Amino acid sequence: MPLSGWLCFLALLPAFSAQASFADGLSATPSIILLFIFVAGMAITGASGLWLLKQQRARQKSQQKVLRQLLADTSAMVAVLDQDCQLLIASNVLEQLTRQQNLCHCMYFDPAAKQLAWQDIQQVLQQQPSWQGEVWWQLKNDLLAVSLTITQSNNSAWPAARYLLIAQDITERKRADQQQLNNLTRDPLTNLPNRITLEEQLASNISGCNNLYPATALLLVKFNQLLRSEHSASSQSSANQIAEAAESLRQAIAPQFTIGRYSSDSFAILVAPHLCKPPVELALNQLAHQVLSQISLFDITRNPNQAYASIGISRFPEDGSDASAIMQSAERAVQNAARSGTNQFCFADSRLQQRATESLALQSELSISLHQNDFIVYYQPQLSISSNRVVGYEALLRWHNPKRGIMQPQSFLALAEQSGMIIKLDRLVFQQSCQQVKHWLQMNQLRGRTALNISAQHFQQTDFVEYLSNCLQQNKLQAKHFTLELDEQIFQQPIVDLQQQLTALSDMGFQLILDNFGDGMSSLTTLRQLPLHGVKIARSLINQMEQKEQHRNITASLIRLAGYLQLEVTASGIDNEMQAYLLHVMGCDKLQGNLFSKALPASEIPALLAKENKLIKKAAS
Repeated sequence: MPLSGWLCFLALLPAFSAQASFADGLSATPSIILLFIFVAGMAITGASGLWLLKQQRARQKSQQKVLRQLLADTSAMVAVLDQDCQLLIASNVLEQLTRQQNLCHCMYFDPAAKQLAWQDIQQVLQQQPSWQGEVWWQLKNDLLAVSLTITQSNNSAWPAARYLLIAQDITERKRADQQQLNNLTRDPLTNLPNRITLEEQLASNISGCNNLYPATALLLVKFNQLLRSEHSASSQSSANQIAEAAESLRQAIAPQFTIGRYSSDSFAILVAPHLCKPPVELALNQLAHQVLSQISLFDITRNPNQAYASIGISRFPEDGSDASAIMQSAERAVQNAARSGTNQFCFADSRLQQRATESLALQSELSISLHQNDFIVYYQPQLSISSNRVVGYEALLRWHNPKRGIMQPQSFLALAEQSGMIIKLDRLVFQQSCQQVKHWLQMNQLRGRTALNISAQHFQQTDFVEYLSNCLQQNKLQAKHFTLELDEQIFQQPIVDLQQQLTALSDMGFQLILDNFGDGMSSLTTLRQLPLHGVKIARSLINQMEQKEQHRNITASLIRLAGYLQLEVTASGIDNEMQAYLLHVMGCDKLQGNLFSKALPASEIPALLAKENKLIKKAAS
């Protein structure tokens, strides 16, 4: 109650006492006195409290004035923050930086980073009085590196204050440290990794080799004319030539390859394990040709008639057990390439050199045969054990090579994948299969679905679904007559895009199955989330099933798992009756293999079906 209120209350006390009786007054007198003393005390206390409050506010204003003056005078970046990291007051330097650069007004993290970073910082501050660290502030056109110290605050000038922030600009030091690191790890002329970094990266590639990706490689590119021009031209001219050589190599290779400066006239290209897919000699052969072709477009020596490049190729583990040995093998190979003639490349392993030459010749033959239509589709029957009838086929490609005879897919499919011709081969198989299925329908000889192997490259084409749809329309067929056996690499792309494309295929009527189930990295999540209709057990499990109990147990578990998920199970590569019996006992009814029939030309299928009918009638009688 204000003091004036208390005084009015005291003035009314005599009037109250006059109205009381004499007797009552005698008895009430002590009470009135006590009440008077109490009220007077309260009045004194209220006046004292009001005086103290005024004094406290005066001190706060004085402290705020002093703090504002300190923040105005200091050249440091200082701020007072509340419990949510919001800025209460900051030094002029920090305020000016905020206005100029449009920084987030919240400890200068961007909003998304603040939500994560501030939680971590608060956890530290709960256990200790301060937090220290380094952050980058995003400016309009640059980055600012700062060293931050955040301390818990009990500043009475601002009751909402919880933390004191002190920031120091360390951008120049950071850039100097980065430059020093670049000088140690990069070539100053080309800004490419230097030899030390290349050796470390090669060692890392070697340690990353495994059963799935067992090889890694090094291409050493030597510009034979650079040293000669260095002796005859100015140092600036030589530097320009080296820079041009580095630029030509950058344009020659894809970004996933690592390129660095190996020596004064040599560069190295590292091929990571996941890029060394078999046949590795073909991939390395193509890369070497690509590099030499690109280099020939650059007039590095100002004399296009002179040869100036040689390439030596070595790979792990064939040419060495560590990075140093691989580099030495590449050096010997590049010397052999330089002696062989102009613009040549050479493998450190002579056997690989021979295989690379053969692969290049086979690739040329494959390209010619595609134009000459030297391919034909064979069909391997799929049998139901419970009914002893053919219930479908798998379309398998055969290459009628004019020089080498009929070739199986394993002889050329890897080559087709490396060269990109696998897409044309996949489409050729689908076209021929559509024509054959149409004929079987007309002759009333169609049995079940025809399975087609789909490569990852073909599946990833933007017009994949459209192409299949157009091909079906041209032949007046429905997708329900076909099964698409999907390579496991297909399932490595983003799940959303994959699900969308598989759903489109399923809606068209295609049966979708995962090929080589049990031999790769497919997860239970893949089987549950995607619209698959079946799986095909990996041949590697079936081949070892009789000899190895572990393979039998894995195969049986996979078949049970597929049954739980209501997926059809197919097993291929059945070569003997024991394999067929074990799979039948495990619950796999649809089998395929040479035990029943090898892959046949379409012209031989009617005879096979006639023989089947004859055997069934004989068994029934």
